[in-house]
Amino acid sequence: MNQWYQIALPKDCSMDKFYAIDGFLGSYEQPNAVILYFEKRDDVLQALSDFDVSVISDGDWEEKWREYFVPVKIGSLTVVPPWKKNEGNIIINPARGFGTGHHETTQLSLDFIEKALKLDSSVSTMLDVGTGSGILSIAAARIAPHLKITAIDNDPDAIENAAENLELNGVSDKIELTVEPIFKQTEKRDIVVANIISSVLYFLSDDLKRLSAKWLVLSGVLATEMPYFADRMELGDFELIDKAVKNEWSAYLFRRK
Repeated sequence: MNQWYQIALPKDCSMDKFYAIDGFLGSYEQPNAVILYFEKRDDVLQALSDFDVSVISDGDWEEKWREYFVPVKIGSLTVVPPWKKNEGNIIINPARGFGTGHHETTQLSLDFIEKALKLDSSVSTMLDVGTGSGILSIAAARIAPHLKITAIDNDPDAIENAAENLELNGVSDKIELTVEPIFKQTEKRDIVVANIISSVLYFLSDDLKRLSAKWLVLSGVLATEMPYFADRMELGDFELIDKAVKNEWSAYLFRRK
């Protein structure tokens, strides 16, 4: 049975050192706390030795999330879990594919996807890199039903969860899910979206730029990295259209020159 570590922290607690832990999986914000998830390994447990660590398993994952997952409004959409499906227009079953709409990076990403679609009516294709639960692809399909979307994740569990969420939202025919890595992708897309921690964005930088025909949405960057993020990504072929900060996180909207 798969298991993970969970810790809960005050919302005003600095998160930087936790995001840097090898084995960090994701986080979820409550009004007064932040819930963080990690791989269940001895070295991770040692890194978390000063905190109250809970173990969650496949069997109780949904029950744990029921304690925290409430409807959240992002842009013009409201994200809900299946047990509150009548209260929103995007249904996300919280599981191993992280992304429920509560995290700032997801909200910032969707804001910029919507902005790009409003600025450019010719956009017809999108690549979602590190799709997790599939939330950004599902939201994009809701906003622009004509979009042809490909969603990538290297975690088969995440792809399985994303497939379930696509089915729950009736968009399975609009979004292609794949575990094929980004470096094997050859088709350019009008919008490339990557909501991943910055260390991975830097690593994938060349492929993200190569595959973006028009627009590039990047999120998952700590606000403290803003002074050097664009330079480190070497985005000379792109123009910065907008950037935004929400709490500790920043996101960027670029357009190819």
